[in-house]
Amino acid sequence: MTAAAISALGIAPVQAEPNATPTRVRLELIRGPGVEDCPDEQFLRAQTIRKMDGVDPYDAEAPLTMTASIQRRRGELTASLFLLDRDGRGLWADGFSAGKDCRVLVTAMAVSIAVLLDDDELAAAPGAPTAPPELSAAPGAPTAPQQPVQQALRPEEPCSPDRPCPPQPVHAPAPAPLPHETPLSDKTPLSDKTPLSDKTPLPHKTLPTPAPSGSSVPPAPAERFRWVAGLDAVTGLGLTPGVALGSALSIGGRWPAWSAALEIRGLSSLSGRVDAVAMSVSTVTADVVLCLNRRALFVCGLAEIGVLRAAPSVPFDAASRLNLRVGTGVRAGIAWPLSENLSVRAHAEVVHPVIDDPILRHPGAAVRERPVWSAPALAVALGIGLQAKL
Repeated sequence: MTAAAISALGIAPVQAEPNATPTRVRLELIRGPGVEDCPDEQFLRAQTIRKMDGVDPYDAEAPLTMTASIQRRRGELTASLFLLDRDGRGLWADGFSAGKDCRVLVTAMAVSIAVLLDDDELAAAPGAPTAPPELSAAPGAPTAPQQPVQQALRPEEPCSPDRPCPPQPVHAPAPAPLPHETPLSDKTPLSDKTPLSDKTPLPHKTLPTPAPSGSSVPPAPAERFRWVAGLDAVTGLGLTPGVALGSALSIGGRWPAWSAALEIRGLSSLSGRVDAVAMSVSTVTADVVLCLNRRALFVCGLAEIGVLRAAPSVPFDAASRLNLRVGTGVRAGIAWPLSENLSVRAHAEVVHPVIDDPILRHPGAAVRERPVWSAPALAVALGIGLQAKL
């Protein structure tokens, strides 16, 4: 029996003259996990009294016990009713199910209890097991088929303080019906639906047949290789005499976890004099940069090769020369996306010169002289700029 059969589709109990002394029972309502918001025992009691035209069938000292249990199974609300004697033997049982409305479910329970307790046979012999009372259809409503007592009247044992509710297992979605089967729907008349029982699983909505594995939708592809280009403003200390300013242009490739780029960098010293000699110093280097990327952070290793040009303002004071420089270093920074294809980045790096010819006043002189400037063991550079994915 379903709650919809009583409350939603117009099935009503027989409107007979109520007994003056209906069977009296002691009421126990047990709400399982996840249904704490369902109506309480007072609501069930009030609905039963209303269905019995104001007669209260409940008595805490009655020899019979009506145990009502509400649980959530497979996403639906289910209810079980048991009538037990003094020795705990079952005299009668019933079960209901509802989709989401617990108030409708409890109201259907009250209707079933009222019909049972108002039965003449139960009142005459309360200790004997009886079949569930017959329900007659309202005028114009379809007739529900009778349910076998062995199936419909033996739901599972309800929860109680001595027997707590077991944890509900997680069930996999019901398989799609075979082609010759007709799924139940809300528009199917009650007479065409299969009677529910404790051994009959609750109806499920028909699920679409899963597509074969060969035609399943492939997962979203991971981030692919992208060409990237960058332009940075750079300042350095130790790459030239004094502080140097310049820019760097890079082109490379980006994968999800790492990247590689070729960077061309040019810096010019802001110092106009080196060891009392007026000269302009600049450097141009080509850097190969390999980076490991983790979200917004990146750590890189680099190798550079280039030239350092020193040109004196007065040719008689010193000679111009291109000095070879080779170095290795590390870089770390952060990149913050501005859009899908554009980000702003900032980095700091330390470079150790492997080959770096010093600046001499008279290169090639027979007498060895003190260098005008030589590179320190470590040089530092800072950069900030934009990177675009192509």
